Amino acid sequence: MTSTLEEIARSVHYDELPETWRIDDIYTFSERKRLYDYQRSALKNAACALFRYYQEKYDWQPSEPEQTDERRKRNFRALYTNAQFSDIVKYDTRSNREKNKQNEVFRILSEYITPDGASIQYHQLINRMCFWMATGSGKTLVMIKLIEYLHFLQQRNEIPNYPILILAPSEHLLKQIRQTVDEFNYARDAAIDLIALRSMQRAHQGLLGDTIPVYYHRSDNISDVQKENRTDYQTYERDGKWFILLDEAHKGTKEDSKRQAYYTVMSRNGFLFNFSATFTDPKDIATTVKKYNLAEFIKEGRSKNIYLNESEYDAFRYRREEVNDTERKKIVLKSLIALAYISMRVEALRDSTGLRNDLYHLPLMLTLVNSVNTDIHRNDLRAFFETLRSIASGEITDELFKTAKEELVSNWENAELLFSTNKQNILDGDEKTIEEMTVAKLRKMVFLSTRKGALQYVRSKDDKELAFQMKNAASPFALIRIGSTAKWRNNLLANYEETTTLQEKSFFDELEKRPITILMGSRSFFESWDSNRPNIINYINIGVGSDAKKFVVQSIGRGVRIQPLPSKRGRLQQVLTKDSNKKANLKRRNYQPSQGEIKLDDNTKAILEKHLDKVLPIETLFIFATNREAIKTVLEGLKTERDSSFELLPGFELEQRPRIKSTRVKMPLLVPEYRAVRSSQQLPKFTMNEQTLNRFKRWFAATSESVFIVRDRWTKPQIDGLEKMITQQSHIEIKPEKHYNQLSFLQSRLLHHIDTEIEETRGVRPIKETEGQQDIVHFRQIRVQEKYLNDLSKKIRQVKAGKTSDEELPALFKKLEKDLINREQLADIIDGEESLEHEGLTIKKIAKHYYLPIILGHKQANFIQHIVKERSEIDFLEKLEEWTAQNDNGRWDAWMFSKIDESLDNIYIPYFNSKVHSYSRFLPDFIFWMCKDNQYQIVFVDPKGTTHTNAYHKIDGYKELFEQSGQPKLFTYKKNQKVSIKLLLFNPEPTASKAYSRYWTNNISTIFD
Repeated sequence: MTSTLEEIARSVHYDELPETWRIDDIYTFSERKRLYDYQRSALKNAACALFRYYQEKYDWQPSEPEQTDERRKRNFRALYTNAQFSDIVKYDTRSNREKNKQNEVFRILSEYITPDGASIQYHQLINRMCFWMATGSGKTLVMIKLIEYLHFLQQRNEIPNYPILILAPSEHLLKQIRQTVDEFNYARDAAIDLIALRSMQRAHQGLLGDTIPVYYHRSDNISDVQKENRTDYQTYERDGKWFILLDEAHKGTKEDSKRQAYYTVMSRNGFLFNFSATFTDPKDIATTVKKYNLAEFIKEGRSKNIYLNESEYDAFRYRREEVNDTERKKIVLKSLIALAYISMRVEALRDSTGLRNDLYHLPLMLTLVNSVNTDIHRNDLRAFFETLRSIASGEITDELFKTAKEELVSNWENAELLFSTNKQNILDGDEKTIEEMTVAKLRKMVFLSTRKGALQYVRSKDDKELAFQMKNAASPFALIRIGSTAKWRNNLLANYEETTTLQEKSFFDELEKRPITILMGSRSFFESWDSNRPNIINYINIGVGSDAKKFVVQSIGRGVRIQPLPSKRGRLQQVLTKDSNKKANLKRRNYQPSQGEIKLDDNTKAILEKHLDKVLPIETLFIFATNREAIKTVLEGLKTERDSSFELLPGFELEQRPRIKSTRVKMPLLVPEYRAVRSSQQLPKFTMNEQTLNRFKRWFAATSESVFIVRDRWTKPQIDGLEKMITQQSHIEIKPEKHYNQLSFLQSRLLHHIDTEIEETRGVRPIKETEGQQDIVHFRQIRVQEKYLNDLSKKIRQVKAGKTSDEELPALFKKLEKDLINREQLADIIDGEESLEHEGLTIKKIAKHYYLPIILGHKQANFIQHIVKERSEIDFLEKLEEWTAQNDNGRWDAWMFSKIDESLDNIYIPYFNSKVHSYSRFLPDFIFWMCKDNQYQIVFVDPKGTTHTNAYHKIDGYKELFEQSGQPKLFTYKKNQKVSIKLLLFNPEPTASKAYSRYWTNNISTIFD
């Protein structure tokens, strides 16, 4: 299995990070916006990855030697298990051409990074992470929150105090970033201060005051020369000590790109964060810390569906022979009919619901062409425009219009939506609307006029836009946006009338406010703009080359956004479902409202639910293309990406709880309960050597209290606590090897130490099982790749049913007759087994387990998540089954047990982790509950006991909370039930020091003692 950075990050439990590494407020972006779950996940993954890089093995300290950073990089590279990285760039000895790109990039890098022979090794450039997030998923919000997080880490002396730089490939994108930063800054104490890169002094002065200085620049203007519109990277290189956030990182993504080499050089001793909706390079994919690409975005119902139409723009291909004008008209007519139909559905839906202004969007057709030049025979944009003009002027027959409608209906009756397993009728019984559509109705919905006629145009002040309208209409219906319209006006539109109005504002910038229905252009505007409006994309002679995937995915990303109601992102069904769960969500401990959430009253929801069967066309992006197979290949690539993503595996149920014999009451399942307190008396010791302690004492004594308060913003209790700590040395342990170079760095660590909250036991409580509050939740989060989903679901049902005897069959058939079960359920029950195998997995019932069935696998089963995969855990379960088969365990009236997933569940033992100078959570692999009369015992069992480097610290944490004088503490539950808590580290060959040996066992019966 090849590790990715996302997997590496997730191997660290975010909640176990030291307090200084946790994000202060991971939910809030601004007063109006809250982060979605996938955005929070991206930030958590980034935090875990940065922790693994900067602290886990080689804890970053100011003024550390260069060799330490080299070791850190080699260690981080080694985490990518089995990842076969090729060298990032290699000198090409096969060519001596001076202009050889690859050699040029090698030359740039080798000036700053020492090559190994003819190669730059990948570990030297491993300090990077990619955020692969779909267009419309809000990656700019993640970028800005990441900047805030980097700033806080710098303030806490956890990462180097290097300047932060945002690079984006267009002025439009930088404008969007500035606007989003303004929203973020509103009413914030620490606001981001955006500074043009060229305003930077050669020597960065550090981060001062309450602002977060962030530099910005056009990424496409970074060069190796200094000119008016070019910036020499060498002027701002700063020994490679930058934190760079690169937006639209796919632009120039080939590793032999000189510009990419400049970014790499500038961040070689810092960190490079790449953000894009499209990554294709294997190195970018491997270093992806969060994958939430277009496939994931669509799958989760946060965007429009995608349908690739059967019809092709084949008549628009370049050909020497005479063009078939009728075929051109027919295919354009089909896309126009589709646009008109969707517009009619929106209009009808708004009328029937009474939500005139708030419901959905005004549908838009986006036509992307390969060429916009004035060559008559190879001008895609002119060919489409002329066909559009002929339809507007009425140069179509009734027969052609009828044929176009019939073929469209035929294609839509059995449509296969991308990422959908079933074919469906897009019209959903509404064929009549298209059948009864007239040319006049089409003109009204598309051309904004009920009569045929000639076209005239309006040009924009910047000469990049031409808007077209019918002479008998009040406003433009179509917009061409290209680099320059001069040739079009002078050559191609010589016979067209130009209105006297010169548009001051950009039509394109006001696209959301205008009734324009058709947008035409080439590749120049497929990115850097946001809209919910596109419902149709025409690709004319695009998508047939080697760059097809990148361009098509990016442009589709512009078309899939969906917002049925203001601030309600996602398809209507998902919006309503989410809102229905709101009351339950509000009860959740950490619930935060969604981005820009607005209230949906019950009456509005009821109205919308009645119209759910009418929204499919509105919530679909229809794609027409010159070469359908080429586009299909790209979309199939997305489908493959989706197949490698994970779906929830349903079917797990809670096992019935046993009853206590003496009372016949179901046994409660109890877990420890904690409360957070601040107590200097209970703090563990902080380690440093004597030389460091004496240096710090002198520095502390020489600094006045007012300086600490004004300069460092310490509070009086912090100063008193720190003084007491270093003078009495009650919480300091002298260790010769623990040396600190920077006293300011040590200061922040000591302050964090004395401010640490510790958890103490307040007793026991019943396990939480209500929606959104479960303590054991991992079996609700078992995910599997889609291609395995159906088979595994069926086998889960069969195992739950178990073996069926002949005596049980008549009762089952009676249930079928009464419709209590269906035939599929009956088949599953009859075919039931106690255990089934599938793709190397074992699905089985294990007696007394908290939920059933349980799935056992192996580490190589990377198509499924959150099952039992560790060999030590599987061996333990096998020994437990063997033991329970031979022992009735009469010592206890009732017992149960459960697997605990350390990444998801909420049952733990807090302990002080000396590696990170902070409290962490120890989640043993299993918890056992056992009860007899008024005696109750909880046993934590961890089969990997001796393999944990922190095993003794975990035992110490357990002892401090649950033992007294070497004996278990007794807690009381419901007045008379006495509860003890035990910890065992299970290993077939236990080895431990004498002081800890009683916590190890290789005997199952010990658990039940």
